[in-house]
Amino acid sequence: MSLHIMYNHQCPKCGAYYIPYKEDIPCPKCGFVEGDKADIVSEIVNSANYQMVCNGFYTPFAWYIGSFGDHVASMIFKVLDVFYKQDKKSFDEVSFEYFNDGEWGDQLYLKGHIIDLSKEVYKQIEKHKNDTVKQEGNH
Repeated sequence: MSLHIMYNHQCPKCGAYYIPYKEDIPCPKCGFVEGDKADIVSEIVNSANYQMVCNGFYTPFAWYIGSFGDHVASMIFKVLDVFYKQDKKSFDEVSFEYFNDGEWGDQLYLKGHIIDLSKEVYKQIEKHKNDTVKQEGNH
């Protein structure tokens, strides 16, 4: 079982997919600021922590991508696993290298946006890491 991120969002000005995960996050393609905010960070953190508690890693065994949010979460799960399997580089370094090596095609505009979003997810995971460990002990 997995906790999916059923979220799709397109910029009303240019139609680009992106996630306004904080207020005033501009569209990474055209720079338009809508002022909307989606609480996607906590959803991705909850899903990632669920996978960690159940499986011992962030990337699910199987992950159906049914929305843009699922697609982004999948990328973030993978970079989290890469980061936690090593102990020499900071998350900033790992995420930059990981996403820099990716194939972006016509969605290159998303690379910096996804890097920044992954950093937000990482910060929240680290901030609440002790909470996750306590929950594991209660099962």
